[in-house]
Amino acid sequence: MVNLAANILAVAPTGLWENIIFTLSDWVKNYALAIILLTLFIKLILLPVDYFQRRGNAKMQAFQEKNAQKMQEIQTKYPDKNIQNQKLGELYKKEGFNPMGSCLTMIISMAISIAVFFTLFGSLNGISAYKITNQYEQLQTAYIYDYVKAEYSLTDEQIAQLEDTQVDAYILEIASLDQTVEENIVTLTNAQLAVKLKYEEVKESFLWIKNVWIPDSPIARAIADFDTYAGTAGLKLEGEEREKAEQIYNAVMSDLEESEGVNGYFILAVLAAVSTFLSQYFATKRKKKENQNFYEKQNSQTQQQQSQAMSGKVMLFVFPIIMLFFTLSYNSIFAIYIVVSQLVAAATAPLITKLIQVTSKKKESK
Repeated sequence: MVNLAANILAVAPTGLWENIIFTLSDWVKNYALAIILLTLFIKLILLPVDYFQRRGNAKMQAFQEKNAQKMQEIQTKYPDKNIQNQKLGELYKKEGFNPMGSCLTMIISMAISIAVFFTLFGSLNGISAYKITNQYEQLQTAYIYDYVKAEYSLTDEQIAQLEDTQVDAYILEIASLDQTVEENIVTLTNAQLAVKLKYEEVKESFLWIKNVWIPDSPIARAIADFDTYAGTAGLKLEGEEREKAEQIYNAVMSDLEESEGVNGYFILAVLAAVSTFLSQYFATKRKKKENQNFYEKQNSQTQQQQSQAMSGKVMLFVFPIIMLFFTLSYNSIFAIYIVVSQLVAAATAPLITKLIQVTSKKKESK
């Protein structure tokens, strides 16, 4: 059965992330748990990339510490940038160090991280639109089911094959019944009860979040109002057609919307901001410690040092604000991905640092 109000077919989106998420959700029976498992899997796969990037940075830092005086002499002796680069290239070659290796691993790491973030973001938005639209279609069927079975003697197969216009007509017919007649009150009450029971069967919740396809916010309702639903489902209706679609939607969903209340309490938003801050804080602290010896050898507070310190402080607060925006503006499922991803990053960073230190000591001892 097609939902006319959505103006689209509620067909499950296909793609790499979609297939993985649907498979995991079929396994664990919960989309939130599925995205947590997927996030852990992604971070596990990217650990070697992160390791090689960090190791490249460590090699660069070790080279700078070892050759700080020589690099400073080159900069002082050769004001011309082209000659400076030539002499630095000779120094790199003499020491057997390739700076492009560090840059390449950093570029690859950033490219993969950005690609994963935005492709997964798009996929989860697509799944969200599908799930909300598909859920509405199931609730429409629940709303008219008892009525058309009793009044029109339709079978389950016939109900499943109803056209959009027929479904719309039955919904409006039920909603417009004369409420001064007791039998009609019972019919309407049963229709609304059927919607609530069906919603309990098909809803996707997690912990305190009533609907994972809606932001974790006391401002957002667990059941979207028509305008929110229209935006999510991609409605392109105007005038009387839109008014009719809204009337149908409200007939089915208004009681459910009122009973379900708000969807969350900003918990994921706070967790996302805090976990991102911690991840950036540890990264900044680690970078500061790595640079300390190099700058101490130069015996001066260089412009490069000041610039890096300022950049680190800016990103320490900018990234958490960006993640806060995403968690407040989009569905809770993506917010869960952000929180878990940042917590894993904060937890694994010290382990990678320790591994690099151990590896470096082993090479030095040989």
